[in-house]
Amino acid sequence: MMVRLYDYDVPAAEPDAGIPPLRPLLEELGAGDRRTLLTGLFKPERMPGTMERLTTLVEDVDLSFANALVTLDNDGRSRRFVAIDEAKAILDRWLPDSAIAGVREWDVARLLEPYGDGTYHGKLLKRTRKQLRSVSSRDALTVPFLFRRSWGPA
Repeated sequence: MMVRLYDYDVPAAEPDAGIPPLRPLLEELGAGDRRTLLTGLFKPERMPGTMERLTTLVEDVDLSFANALVTLDNDGRSRRFVAIDEAKAILDRWLPDSAIAGVREWDVARLLEPYGDGTYHGKLLKRTRKQLRSVSSRDALTVPFLFRRSWGPA
């Protein structure tokens, strides 16, 4: 399964240049959009084939989102992160196309390939593979099982 990734390089807020401060805008989002951002934003890749979520996901949506706001706050400095299509659709409301540094495809199946070499990267891949063991659909990738059980349908 292929997923499109958007590499964001969001400059520090400069309203005159069309770059708004994200925090106050994101604070106004409803629960559905908050869930989408929480499950659709990732740190820049540490190594090919692995992804790490931008913030730690916990059962309390408000707590997770508060942590995300700190990470996305571009009021004083630039922010870098990766978004998938669903999260990009929300960010497109405020950010110009120039905030996207690149677009690429990500093959989820690469997470299922064993390294088998016992190195740090092998262990990291094993942990990620375990977390996404049951990825069989795009929904499984973008909505963690914990969230689906606890939050119910969006």
